[in-house]
Formats: sequence, C-alpha cells, structure tokens
Amino acid sequence: MTASLRDQLLGAADRRRVPPFVLLLPAGWVSVEPTREAFAELAARASAVFRSVHRPDLDAQVRSMTERAADEFLRRDPVRLIYQERVPAELMLPLAITAVRATEPHGASLDGRVRALVRDHGARPLDDAGVVMRWVADGSQELSGGRVTTRSFNYLIPVPGTGRREALLFSAVLPTSAGEALDESSIGAYGVLVDAIMSTFRWSGE
Repeated sequence: MTASLRDQLLGAADRRRVPPFVLLLPAGWVSVEPTREAFAELAARASAVFRSVHRPDLDAQVRSMTERAADEFLRRDPVRLIYQERVPAELMLPLAITAVRATEPHGASLDGRVRALVRDHGARPLDDAGVVMRWVADGSQELSGGRVTTRSFNYLIPVPGTGRREALLFSAVLPTSAGEALDESSIGAYGVLVDAIMSTFRWSGE
C-alpha cells in the first residue's frame, strides 16, 4: 500500500494513533468516528426536529452549517464527533463537539500557540491542574438563508508522550442568531454544559 502524502511529509511517527481517552457524556449523547456519514446522521436528526416545529428556515440553515462544518472538519486531522443521538426532539440542542489532532509546523512545540491564545483570546485553564486550556471565540458564516453568528467553546489538551508537540482540540460551535437570537444568559448556559462535559476528560489509564 502506498503511504499517503501526509505521512510522507510528516513521517510515520507523527501519524501514530491518539491515545484513548474518556469523556462522561450526558444521557443520549454519543461519541463516534468522524465520518461524513456521521455528519449526515447529525444533520438528519436536527432536520427532523426543525420540521416537527415547522421551521424550514432553521432546517436549511443548520443543514448548510453542518455540511460546511463536515467539509472543514474532515480536511483536518479528525479524531471524534460528539453529539446528541437518542433524545426527544424537544431536548435537542443546536451544537455538537468535534475533536481534532492539533500540531505546529515542523514538529514545533504548541507552547507558542498556547501563549497566543492566552494573550489574544483570554484562554484560561479549565481544570485545577492546568492541563485543559479553554477559550471562546465569536464568528459568523454567510449561508444561503443569510448570515449566522456563532460562538465556539474551545479546549486544547496536550497529548502525553509528545513533548507538547501534539494536542487534542475540542470545539463546540453554537449558532447564536439562527432564527431568534440567543441572549447572553442562554449562550452562557450552553457554555456551562460543554464545560461540564470537558471537565470529565481523562486519558484512559489515569
């Protein structure tokens, strides 16, 4: 079998498997392999909810956002996709959590990135040990139904045994203006939920 161009450029050692980890998820949430089929399932679940409440506008926007997220996510170094699968329609939330492997060019340490996140985005440790760095970022996307603003909750966790040259980057992107705009209190509540999930992170065997 011919090695991929990425493997040839980075070297086989850099493509080693991410060590297994544990996250305690709320009832109805699942953690799956990151595939286009998984994103399609996520979009179908959200679509069914919006159709049931007669919101075709939100259906179209969320489908467009999910397709774009899948394209961007799968072009990176995807690790996991975490979302609600088995919950009633009225309990469906408009966010999922993605995890990718993060590296710096030429195998450099991630310490410079962390310093920049602290300086430019107010990143702070989520846990007492300072292992999980957390920050938020606001953005916007131009979709077929108009511009949608978003807030992302992000978490960077160094992979053990890599000399801080690799990390897992978890992100949860929340649409804040699809349909009726969310107020800061509601947005903050979503952030608390994602923080609670990420606070349970541990490497298997710890």
